[in-house]
Amino acid sequence: MTDRIVRSLLTTTRASAPPRTDGYDAFLSYSRDSDGEFAPAFHAQLLDFDKREDVPDLNIFLDRTGLANNPSLWDAIERKLERSDYLILFASEGAASSKYVAKEVAWWLDHRGPGTLLVALTSGKIVWDQTANEIDAISTTALPAPLVERIDHEPKWTDLTPLRQRRFWRHHPYRPGVLAELVAPLRGPDVSTEEILSAHIARQSSAGLRNRLVNMALGVMLALSIGAFAFAEREADRANEAVNANAAHLLGATSHVVQQDDPATAQLLAVEAVERLRDGQTRTALFNAVTANEPADPYLLRTVDVPEETGLADVAPTATGVVGRTETGDLVRWNPDDGAPTVLRGDRTPFGSVGGAGSGHRSGPGRTGPVVSGSADGAVVAAVDDLGVTVGRFGPLPEGGTSRQTHLDLPGTTAVAVTPDGDTLLIAWRDAESGRNRIGSINLAGRDLAVLESDDGAQRAPEQRLAFRSKAETDLEVTSLAVGSSRTVAVADTAAGTLEIRSLDSLEPTGTGPVDLPEGAVPSPSLRDWATLASDGDTTTVTLHHWADGSVRTADCPVPRTWSDPEVVAVDDATTRALVATDNGLVACEIGAGTDVHRTWHLSGIRRPGSPVLVGVDRVAAASDGRIALWSTADTHGDVPLPGAAGVAATGSPGGPTAVLATFRAEPTLPAGTAVSWSDGTVMIHGLGTVHLPAGSPDAGRPLLPVWLDADRLLLVTPDGDAYRTQGGTAAGYEAGFRDLVARGLDQGDPDCATIVSAQRTRDDVVLVDACSGLHVLDAGLQEQALYVPGPLGTTPRLAPEWAEPGRVAVADDGSELAVAPRDFSLRVADLDAAARGETDVWTVRGSSVDQVRLIGARSSAEETAQPERLVTLGLDSKVRLRAVTGPGDPEGLDLTGTYGDVLAVLPGPDLVARNQGEALAFFDIETGQKVGALATRLYAPGGRVRANDVYAGDGQLLVVQDHGVTTGWTFSDDQMIARACAMAGRTPTAEDMPDGVTLSDTPACTD
Repeated sequence: MTDRIVRSLLTTTRASAPPRTDGYDAFLSYSRDSDGEFAPAFHAQLLDFDKREDVPDLNIFLDRTGLANNPSLWDAIERKLERSDYLILFASEGAASSKYVAKEVAWWLDHRGPGTLLVALTSGKIVWDQTANEIDAISTTALPAPLVERIDHEPKWTDLTPLRQRRFWRHHPYRPGVLAELVAPLRGPDVSTEEILSAHIARQSSAGLRNRLVNMALGVMLALSIGAFAFAEREADRANEAVNANAAHLLGATSHVVQQDDPATAQLLAVEAVERLRDGQTRTALFNAVTANEPADPYLLRTVDVPEETGLADVAPTATGVVGRTETGDLVRWNPDDGAPTVLRGDRTPFGSVGGAGSGHRSGPGRTGPVVSGSADGAVVAAVDDLGVTVGRFGPLPEGGTSRQTHLDLPGTTAVAVTPDGDTLLIAWRDAESGRNRIGSINLAGRDLAVLESDDGAQRAPEQRLAFRSKAETDLEVTSLAVGSSRTVAVADTAAGTLEIRSLDSLEPTGTGPVDLPEGAVPSPSLRDWATLASDGDTTTVTLHHWADGSVRTADCPVPRTWSDPEVVAVDDATTRALVATDNGLVACEIGAGTDVHRTWHLSGIRRPGSPVLVGVDRVAAASDGRIALWSTADTHGDVPLPGAAGVAATGSPGGPTAVLATFRAEPTLPAGTAVSWSDGTVMIHGLGTVHLPAGSPDAGRPLLPVWLDADRLLLVTPDGDAYRTQGGTAAGYEAGFRDLVARGLDQGDPDCATIVSAQRTRDDVVLVDACSGLHVLDAGLQEQALYVPGPLGTTPRLAPEWAEPGRVAVADDGSELAVAPRDFSLRVADLDAAARGETDVWTVRGSSVDQVRLIGARSSAEETAQPERLVTLGLDSKVRLRAVTGPGDPEGLDLTGTYGDVLAVLPGPDLVARNQGEALAFFDIETGQKVGALATRLYAPGGRVRANDVYAGDGQLLVVQDHGVTTGWTFSDDQMIARACAMAGRTPTAEDMPDGVTLSDTPACTD
């Protein structure tokens, strides 16, 4: 960097243009009761936000006196309103009840109209009734009456509540975005929020860079004078870091701004921000980009609208996505990795229903289908209608081609198929004149679709007008066609349960005789395998039948009892997944051979899913009301189903089982093991199924505390200290001598204390806690005599098992401390390292009685100041507080406004606290108490009350007990959220996505 460049940057500093003098850009109306301190502070931020050369400073009027103190000021206030271009209303409960705010708003609506009224919500709620198309006057608590009465369209407002609730709001990552939202309209109708935001952060970047360059220049001179360049190099690095940090913060702030209107771009920008810099601002942007549009189903990547308001009737899988037909005679193609769906408009009458096509399932007993088929790349699509077959071509036309779509008049068509390379169309139909079933093939390679009919076609019979390459008769009522290997075609009659193999060239039968199909079976796309389903109310089993050798394979496919009418609808060609449809959602089950690990995904998130199909190796797609939904079954995720007894409770009956959850991840890159132990004695291990205790076990039906010994073994501890060790998905037997290991705590202490209420795994040990908070520390191999440390409660039991009172025992990530929150007793922390050394005086009082406690590990903040290990507690007054594990100091209350339930889970990666908000989860920043996002869920609440153990955070994942089981698909580590955001965006970033002042990196994130 030369001195000339340094000087040129230094000379650019100058005051921005003076503010306008003929009036005000805006009048800020607010309630002194609600925002008396916040409004003036925010007003100052607005005035200072958009400082640019040759752009006048903003002039925004703020009444600091108040009509309430001096009502005679109204004439002066009215003159200020007359000279203002916009009215900024700070909406709040106080503003809603303030007659003076109402007077200002009423004047504005009478003289200016709603088009120049900007609403900024600081507290309360604004609720729009979508059904009545009006403000919900009962639920809305933040708007004054004149606005509620006169607004005639759904309002847009800037949400200031995240800033209003935070003590250090001037440093909140949302601050630049919300300021830009309010400043942009004041600068003119053609000025965008992104433009204002980019200019602001570019100004910050220039100022920061100038300071760095000055320091660097001074450093160069200093280095030259002392013969060393270390200082200059260090300052150059700092300058580069400052530029990179400002770019990352601009990306994160822009992500927040565009989140509502363009979630895909918001996700891409947030990923770019975190890849450049991982700090509180960028990680918050990433978390919100992932969760802001997160459905209750974490496996639902996204839904897309079919263009031009067409209504999808059926879809079929291709190698890369889906093809479909609409109710209006159009053809659709969608490859999720290439962008939005594309449509070929039809020129004929709308498609009619074909067999059972309207039922939402493509094939099965008594149905005709498939009614749509496509080549492997989806370029050629064929669909059945009442009059014949519509054939369309996406992508480039063949040389000399002029038509993308044609119709083949062939009444009685029952099934179609397109070869993978798109060169041949296969059709099955019933000849109305002869009453015979026929099959025909048409060569599509290199020809225009419009010339499929011969020149003299008008004088020929309907089937002769088609340029068939081959035709043949069959005795089968053909319901399915599929092209196989070795140039064969499989022809199936589902109703008769018969399949035959024919030559693709001649359509004549091969030497293989007809094969009998199982009753009610559904085929894979190639017809090589057929799936049936058996359900007895408690279990649902999918059986695969391979037609070539008659072999079968079965796999459990757990369907929640509250999900009614299960029916298998699809199986993929790799026979690794089956798809079961119910009235409540879809269930995808892994059925691969050669492994004991089977996974289940419960899929929902759109209404009335129809035509579900399996795509590729890890995706599911379904059409619904003109939309296509895409789910992912990739990686190691899957759901743990509810135990059988939970079905009754889920329908509304109280007293259903509660869960204790446990995870174990040996290495950060390895999958985490998940165990769910229900209070009815059922124990399930993710991917392995239900654990069954040895025959004749006296502990059958008793609740068992799960604690992982290693990646393959789980220890199940009974309340009286017995234990079973699992190997895979079964219990290897009673752990002989285990009760002797904890004898000093259980046998030689007071019998009232002799109940194990919690079992926790630390980094090296297993820690059991009894009802009197006595500690039993064992090595993970269970080889050494346990250490026993008496609890601080004497002989009075004040701890109940986790199923009854969850959240009262917590262990630090590094296993150094354990916190206990006894009922009606002070909060205590035990030094486990001291206990391991045999010391007994290990307990420290850390607060008063609380309902729940969590421990979070030490970390470094964005300012690189060390944060000690801390306690997050839920008090008896429902307040959440933060305190250090050691040292003096009172607890710091986290300002969590609003009404939230008592679920308390801590996400140690982004340092967030989760509390339940109805069936959803609300997340709050641990440092500030600020709400940073929410996650839609379907929390399972036996007896109507969500419990603390219904949410569990550990080993980089979030486990949530939902109405269908335990969902493991939510993740919160940076890398996992990056992968999720990229998958949800469905595309790679481009230079056009970048805000002004930020260039796309050479290796952008979200790139394959």
